[in-house]
Amino acid sequence: MYDGLTNLDIKKIFSFGFYSYGFGFFFLNLLATTPFFASDNIEMTIYIPRIITSLFAIGSLWFIYKIAFQYIDKYSSILITLIVLSMPGFWRNSLWFHPDWMMTFFIILSVYLFKKDGFNYKKYYWWAIFSLGIAISVKIQAITFLPFVLFYIFYDNFQNKSFDKFYSNIKLLFKSFVALLVTFVIANPYLMHPVGLKVFIGSFVENMKSNATNHGLDVKVTISDKLYGAIDFYYLNSVLFVIVFCIALYLIFSTLKKSNQKSIFPLISLYFIANIVYLFLMVNKGWQHYYLTIFTVVPLLFVFLVNRYETFKYFILGGVILIQVVTHISEYKYVLTNGYHLDKQKSVELKNKMSDLLVSDLKTYIDKDTNILISAYQPFAFRDIGLTFKNMHVIYGPISKSMFNLESYIEGSISKDTNRFKEKEFIIISKLDEYFNEVELAKRVDKQGYKEALKIIENFNTAGDLGYGKFKENQYFYIWKKK
Repeated sequence: MYDGLTNLDIKKIFSFGFYSYGFGFFFLNLLATTPFFASDNIEMTIYIPRIITSLFAIGSLWFIYKIAFQYIDKYSSILITLIVLSMPGFWRNSLWFHPDWMMTFFIILSVYLFKKDGFNYKKYYWWAIFSLGIAISVKIQAITFLPFVLFYIFYDNFQNKSFDKFYSNIKLLFKSFVALLVTFVIANPYLMHPVGLKVFIGSFVENMKSNATNHGLDVKVTISDKLYGAIDFYYLNSVLFVIVFCIALYLIFSTLKKSNQKSIFPLISLYFIANIVYLFLMVNKGWQHYYLTIFTVVPLLFVFLVNRYETFKYFILGGVILIQVVTHISEYKYVLTNGYHLDKQKSVELKNKMSDLLVSDLKTYIDKDTNILISAYQPFAFRDIGLTFKNMHVIYGPISKSMFNLESYIEGSISKDTNRFKEKEFIIISKLDEYFNEVELAKRVDKQGYKEALKIIENFNTAGDLGYGKFKENQYFYIWKKK
């Protein structure tokens, strides 16, 4: 994207690769880091996106406070905000390059604007829809907020069990979906091109498949795994989770009483429960960041308890925070000291040793135009030997011919743009990759893909017809060179 911006190449600008995340997320980070790319300050290009993520996290806290303060006193609102801060997931997700906090910010802003609208369906309603559209544009997962919108529009129909104004509500729902779609497309303009649309659909389908396969692993993630590995560990203590779940059910059923005043809390409850059911039953992953938005919003449900038991409000909220802190002490240390791919983590000493071996093996054989295809998450100080990020091409998933063979690349490419293909002079694969581990290989869903990868590696080792032969082998890597 940086090359596209500096060379005014629109194809490269939209070639950000991961289309389940929105163009706006990547473009915002690109603009913020461009001065540091230009000055070759790589450390700041890594640091600045984390600052941006943290700012969206802080903004989310501010609007949680603002929403709560419209119902309860200042100090109770602060305590509800502190409940969010007590969640290890707040800190974990504030420290990495991911759109979850940006998406969460716009969803919470949307809740705030819906509250400001007060079921009048006027100016603030459309601003809320626009904010939700931005959230969906940032990360497609935000579509799980739609039950909130549906309930908001048809609140009177649910509460009164009638079809009064039903058709006008259907019309409003249609206009709202059109507004969301238009916002989504404007924020992701590549969708207006047939190739861009095809790439997005393909990415969306693959992402849905990965939800069923645990991102390519043939492993069943149980509800218990999600409850304790994601929710209890990163967000709410399991006892508090059960309490909040019961409050949410109560608030949803409370809408059936015609005498009850309309409120956004049953809508938040529906959003919360619908997402929990979906993530528990339909998504075969225990990824904690999938739960970030709902557990950032969920502390607002404690407003119900504060209003119901006002005399004990500080004991209730203080007790919740105390339980959170006491039961998450070890988790705070864990999330602030560990990375995100624990199976790939190595000591500094080991990383330096691995990198030094690669540098030693390659330094006299490369120049500034050398392109290298390498396993993901490998320590390699390639800048020390005159290479840049442009020279490095990372293997995600099993290696395939399209990564290094032009004909295979064109065959599998949607755009058929040969300018995006780079000849790879060297291919480097870690000896710790799944190809060489029968236990890990057996867990993969894409067994055919890995079988083909093993054939490719065998072809390299025998200097076969794929054009690569063994160059060097060290303690940690196999290195092949183009013949």
